[in-house]
Amino acid sequence: MLDHRFPGSVAAPVDTPDISIVTPCLNRAGLVADAVESVLTQNGVAVEHIVVDGGSTDGTLDVLARYPHLRVLTGPDEGLYDAINRGLAIARAPVIGHLNSDDLLLPDALAATLRAFAGAPDADAVCGGAVVTALGPDGRERTLCVYDDPAMKRLRPLDLCRGVPMINARFFRRSLYDRVGVYDPSYRYAGDRDFLLRAWVAGMRTVAIPERVYTYRQHAGSLTIADAPQRATPWCEEHLRLARRVMSDPATPPDLQREARVWHALEVGRALAHARGAIAARLALNGFQADSGWPVRFFTQAAGYCLRRLWRSKDCPATGRH
Repeated sequence: MLDHRFPGSVAAPVDTPDISIVTPCLNRAGLVADAVESVLTQNGVAVEHIVVDGGSTDGTLDVLARYPHLRVLTGPDEGLYDAINRGLAIARAPVIGHLNSDDLLLPDALAATLRAFAGAPDADAVCGGAVVTALGPDGRERTLCVYDDPAMKRLRPLDLCRGVPMINARFFRRSLYDRVGVYDPSYRYAGDRDFLLRAWVAGMRTVAIPERVYTYRQHAGSLTIADAPQRATPWCEEHLRLARRVMSDPATPPDLQREARVWHALEVGRALAHARGAIAARLALNGFQADSGWPVRFFTQAAGYCLRRLWRSKDCPATGRH
């Protein structure tokens, strides 16, 4: 893998960065410039921006060449989390953040993050709010949802297992990676959740800040859209592997153990809804081997979900109408 700094620099590489941003990238010529610009517009922070490109063929490298300050690693990798690990290996700052090539940092996100770290020397991580957007039929970007809950930012067992991990709204001290390791590239979709589970069990301390720091831009090519039929089964299988690891690990705290069992039951049910034939039989058998009580947990959760939906519709009769 090669480390390129494009000639003709208009923004010299930072010698002593406050923060390193790692961006994994593959064939994002139409989106990556916005991501890079969102880092360039951060005020009052010395940023090292590392882009790890896995072999783009759509002109992405030509776009990146317009930004000579970037450190661009090029060459084949083993997927998203392997690419992130390669970026982490050369990152020089004491604080590290992740930016997807199709997403954006919000204004002053990094300044707010560094202020929080300065005020909490014993913190391992800082987490701000995140916004999810998508293009509407009229071509305008619209907000789909916002994640601002301080408890979610600090991470609870529910968030770790079946909630929204918001990995890109989190910034980590380098020392945390030294303590718990980097991302497991054997997970194609769930490497971030695996890392956060390991970090949380290891005692990661997260400071929640009120500022919104990140925008996820949802589109058909997003790796993390799990409702695409061709992705549903492998997505569930990775979550099942994670849930079973947490369930079987004697170091898992009891509250996380309980949540992992619920998560496992829901993922078995979800996987069976998409699978057929031998795959479905294997999933069901593995589910019973890991936790014979998974059907009870699944139907209890499903019934509770339906009752909550019914109660909300009684309170707000217009809910669900367009």
